[in-house]
Amino acid sequence: MSKSIKNTKNKKIKLKKQTDLLDKLDQFFDSKSKIFFWISLFFTILFSILLFNFRVSEAGDDSAYILRAFSFAKDLTFPTYQGPLYPLFLSLFILIFGLNVTLLKSLSLIFILLSLYFFYKACRGRVSGLLLVFVMIIISFNAYILYYASQTFTEAFFLMLQALFFFYFFKYFMSKTESLPLKNNYGKYFVLGMFLLFLGATRSIGFGVFVAVSLFFILTFKWKNLIYTTASFFINYGIFISIKKYIFHLSSIQFATQFKTLLLKDSFNAAKGNEDFMGYIHRFFGNSNLYLSKHLYKFIGFRPEILDVKIVLTILIYILFFVAIYFAFKKNRYLLFTGIYIAVLLGMSFVILQTRWDQDRLILVYFPLILLFFLSGIYYLSKLKSLKILQGLLLILLFIMFFTNLKVTVNKVKANDELLMNNLAGHPFYGITTDQINYIKMSKWAAENTPDSVNIACRKPSISFIYAKRKFYGIYRVSTEDSDDLLQKLKDNNVRYVIMASLRKYPNKKTEYTINTVKKYLYFIQKKYPKKIRTVKSIGSDEPAYLFEIIY
Repeated sequence: MSKSIKNTKNKKIKLKKQTDLLDKLDQFFDSKSKIFFWISLFFTILFSILLFNFRVSEAGDDSAYILRAFSFAKDLTFPTYQGPLYPLFLSLFILIFGLNVTLLKSLSLIFILLSLYFFYKACRGRVSGLLLVFVMIIISFNAYILYYASQTFTEAFFLMLQALFFFYFFKYFMSKTESLPLKNNYGKYFVLGMFLLFLGATRSIGFGVFVAVSLFFILTFKWKNLIYTTASFFINYGIFISIKKYIFHLSSIQFATQFKTLLLKDSFNAAKGNEDFMGYIHRFFGNSNLYLSKHLYKFIGFRPEILDVKIVLTILIYILFFVAIYFAFKKNRYLLFTGIYIAVLLGMSFVILQTRWDQDRLILVYFPLILLFFLSGIYYLSKLKSLKILQGLLLILLFIMFFTNLKVTVNKVKANDELLMNNLAGHPFYGITTDQINYIKMSKWAAENTPDSVNIACRKPSISFIYAKRKFYGIYRVSTEDSDDLLQKLKDNNVRYVIMASLRKYPNKKTEYTINTVKKYLYFIQKKYPKKIRTVKSIGSDEPAYLFEIIY
């Protein structure tokens, strides 16, 4: 009896000695994680509303998803160029509620909330409670993420699918010792394969998740999991391409046009040919600098939005990654998969993306995972006996990141306040630049004053569609200087009218540079056939828009 009591006391003493500052904080935040989850949910809703943007962006990609959704809802035209899953999902709401842009934008807020919920469910009890709560709070008021809570880009939808995938994968496929047996688990493998398909069908880079899952199973020697998951993925993909081929009569090769564009040295000039091996190496390092030293530090709040790349900051990120992956491999299989996921998806992005694109949204969807993973590396490093001092530094770092993020978001809320109030007051053009206003007005005028039996061509047809409620034909590039070929292409697509606007090359700054694609297109036609182009109307004296009629 006394011996038993003595052993119990020794265990308590030993346990007490092993408990450090981070352990105590983990215990506290683990016990209060539900409360902090609801707090983060509240702030997500609050700041999303304060940052809400009723307009479609000048880029046109967000309105393009709405256009594809509308085309499927109305004509069953299957989305082809980019990931089809998001517009297919939006089409359900268009079919029920009609073309309500504000409703479609509000769905993105729901996606963000669901992504936060499944992120919490996936990570709770599997990673540091302190870091999980911190990352949730940062997400809840991070202006860069919450921007997409009112946009119809794929970011919010992908964040939700990604978090749901992590929740499902962590719950069923993380056994330490053995693979999940196929018997009585057919459904689990099939759903996993469906998730892998859905992620790829939302963003083409999402197919890299299959690579990440396969690599994880290989590194953990779960060969049966690898075989069954591979079979499930290809069964799901086979079903998908069969639906496309036999129901919608489309090629089984998904994203073929997009893939060809990625292979080019210059996406706007096919004459330069495809990228070579060294070109991809340069892409990788160039994109690493762009997205890691510039955009990632911007998301954290450590750097301003307009800035140059710094190689030393990129190197620091790579050092942190290797530290984190080392400890994840030794201590936490959930973080190990997270690290593999980040490495594969970012690595593929850095190789295939052309550096001229430089869009922060291309890596923003991984930011919650990146933040959790890198902080976990510092967390485990600070638990080494010789580096206990890092625990205090980690807490200082978290403190600084909290306030830098909050400062950025508060400034953006203030900047958005006047725009939000005017939009709510019914002033749809408030805050839109002159070039865009004239372009939109011309799109609406042309839609109302030209026959429905002919097409109107323009540079950004999806934006024209949103405001004019009529489909337009897009002129995205000038593939030749041959006047007859250019004219014949318009004729083949039943184009009778063309909008030429003074759209800014740099949307937020008026310069002498404009997007001159349509101007060049018409110039080459007019050079040989000056009488085939007739001016119909112009709108605006500053940054004007013109409507031309093509006389065949």
